[in-house]
Amino acid sequence: MDYIRRLPLLMALASGIITGLVGYANQVQNNENMINMLIAMVIFYIAGLMIRGTVIDVIETNRIKEEEKKQEEKLKAKKREKNEKMRKQNIENGSGSTLDLAADDDLNLGINDEEFDTLPIADYIRNELKK
Repeated sequence: MDYIRRLPLLMALASGIITGLVGYANQVQNNENMINMLIAMVIFYIAGLMIRGTVIDVIETNRIKEEEKKQEEKLKAKKREKNEKMRKQNIENGSGSTLDLAADDDLNLGINDEEFDTLPIADYIRNELKK
């Protein structure tokens, strides 16, 4: 985190040194070289400020999201414990909401196939299909 705080200064110094060395290698006059170094340092200092602000915002956003995620996990754990506790209380009290049903294949509803009367439309459709 310390490097992020010093990022604008480091970028400005590095750009000034590079600009100075390039100017010296191209045999630029000292006054002109100093002006070029100063301009490069100011530009890169401003760019470093913007980069530092962006990086700090990203780090802060990630930290906030992690905290929210931890809080959600805590709430889920509390809710799970509460549900488990209520389920245990329901089991102990005998007022559970479990319903045991058995399916019977031999279930007789009192209606035979012979007693079942189809709708007249079914007969009409059969007659029309036979034609």
